[in-house]
Amino acid sequence: MTMLRVLVLTVMAFQLAGCASYFKKKDCESINWFEHGQKVAMRGQWLNADPVVNECRKVEADIQESQLDKGFKSGVEKYCTTTNAYIIGKSGDFFSRDICEGPQINVLVAEHRKGTVDYCAKSNGFVAGTSGKKYQNVCPKELEPAFLPEYRKGRKKYVQSLIDSKSSEVRSLDMDILHKRNNLSFARSRLSALEAEKSGLESSKSAAMINQQSQLVTHFNSQISVLDSNINSKKSEVFSLQSDLNTLENNRDKLQKDISAFKEELPSLDNP
Repeated sequence: MTMLRVLVLTVMAFQLAGCASYFKKKDCESINWFEHGQKVAMRGQWLNADPVVNECRKVEADIQESQLDKGFKSGVEKYCTTTNAYIIGKSGDFFSRDICEGPQINVLVAEHRKGTVDYCAKSNGFVAGTSGKKYQNVCPKELEPAFLPEYRKGRKKYVQSLIDSKSSEVRSLDMDILHKRNNLSFARSRLSALEAEKSGLESSKSAAMINQQSQLVTHFNSQISVLDSNINSKKSEVFSLQSDLNTLENNRDKLQKDISAFKEELPSLDNP
């Protein structure tokens, strides 16, 4: 690789990085930072652990830090309530006690445990499994023997339903892909025919020019102009069809990966 090529590639890399940074800044500056701060707190996270905040700071975006801080504090007030602590436990999630302050910590922990106990009840196991949410290992050890078998039954039903629905989507996509490939093949054939026709006209035009047949040259120029328009239109059609085909194939590949992952999970749900 020549030094010039290395230099060109390096410059292009910097330009692409600059473009990515510019658009990231624009995305960051469109964020409602008060609302975002609330959301971070309601997830039980600190601001310095939030990827969005870190990415925006990295590109030196104009973050409204005061609004972010106010939103976070507002979110903490909502997060650190007995009602929310219970709801988090009942949802099968851990409670981030470290972002809460004051003497109510023990009360919050107790409420979270109440919610966790309700979540981990045998009667809730099947419902928790069919919800689609993966078990977060929140249940006390003494409740797991009754909860987990029911949870696995529900989870198995949920996973199998996803496999069935995604398999149906794959079959539908396969039909769409076949149809799109046929259209693309036809469009490419038509494009090749148009380009061959243009090549023939250009040869005829060259012969007419040699023979100084000006009227024929004008005639061929007119036909070539029409063909150029048709060729450009057909190229756009081919590009669009190829783009659509790529999207369909990517969607199918993603679905197939999801199906494989769910199928790999199924055996573990048969365990008692």
